[in-house]
Amino acid sequence: MKGLLLKDYYLIKSVLFIIALIFAIIGGGISFLTSPWAICIIATIMLGMISVTTINMDKTSGWRKAACVLPVSKKTALDSKYVLYLLLSGIGFTLGMVLSVIPSLMKNQLDLSTILLFASISVAMALLAGSITIPCCFLLSEEKNMVSLLAAYPLSTFIIAGSALLFEDKQITCIITAVLGILFYALSWILARKFISYRDIT
Repeated sequence: MKGLLLKDYYLIKSVLFIIALIFAIIGGGISFLTSPWAICIIATIMLGMISVTTINMDKTSGWRKAACVLPVSKKTALDSKYVLYLLLSGIGFTLGMVLSVIPSLMKNQLDLSTILLFASISVAMALLAGSITIPCCFLLSEEKNMVSLLAAYPLSTFIIAGSALLFEDKQITCIITAVLGILFYALSWILARKFISYRDIT
């Protein structure tokens, strides 16, 4: 799997650097104009999305056909995409937290409950969307993948908003949405290993 992750890293490293630089510059400015913690959500989602694009890159480059003659199982190839999504989302989350904490400290607005709220939303949004977009990118054409990408984030927002309506306590809502994100992502991964890995998706 390490080799597959390195292959994807080389595919996206130039884009990854540019996006990280943009977040560092623009995100810092946004943090002073609006809630500093909004950038945490954006960074987590955007970097996670980059990993999904590698699935389409594999399709267009013919990598999957070449991989059939390599000692790499379909399950391992599938696992690498889920792992890559977690890694990039984690990098985005960390970058977003740093860019959010700095202006919060400067404004003297560092609040634990606010940190928990936006951290939970970031985790929930990224994992809920990833649980939809990753299997869709494996199964659908590139055009239909765009539809799944556009639908995944509004659907994730709907789930988070629905949880907020059911529970008045924001902290309980935060915990529930984060747990839901983890459960959906784990379920998506398990089902993908069981069904998608056995299909001819080259």
